[in-house]
Amino acid sequence: MDRIYKRPAYLDYEEALEGFTDLRKTLNEYIENEPEKFTEKFAETKKKAGEGDLVAMDILAYYYKTGVPDLLPENYEKYLKWEIVAAARGNELAIEKLQFLLGYAYTEIMDSEDYETIEYKNDIDDYNVIYVIGKNICKMLVREMSIFPTDMAVEEDDYKPYTQEQFVLFRETIDKVIPKTIDFMKS
Repeated sequence: MDRIYKRPAYLDYEEALEGFTDLRKTLNEYIENEPEKFTEKFAETKKKAGEGDLVAMDILAYYYKTGVPDLLPENYEKYLKWEIVAAARGNELAIEKLQFLLGYAYTEIMDSEDYETIEYKNDIDDYNVIYVIGKNICKMLVREMSIFPTDMAVEEDDYKPYTQEQFVLFRETIDKVIPKTIDFMKS
């Protein structure tokens, strides 16, 4: 009988930060000294992210956010998607990075009439509130946006900078998932 492996609930913040910092240092050294190796290492990182590596997902988000001149085009949509999927799968660093985009969603959930039930059913306390709620918002965003890391890992890299229209659509998607997140967390 095959063993079934369950993903860990969270990738600890310190472990996520250390992995992110180490990989970013390596990739930045390639950008500075051996650009052709950056492209190769970035492709390996995409493959790992597609296979579920939470640090790789977070590092892809980092590089897609602004791109790398002459090596990787900026892609705001990919930045958001990789960060969201990393957070949905429990990368505490990714969850923290998304707080500024999701802050009002946290408030809506915490101000809901169901929050006491949500708090109880999800073992929420002062220490883990950001991570538990953030992970669940991101889970609902992954579903709503149909984000599939295996598909994203093989997509071509194209230039899609930030636009106001894209941001408005993203905010509308967050608005749509707030009640879904509340229902999910209270069930």
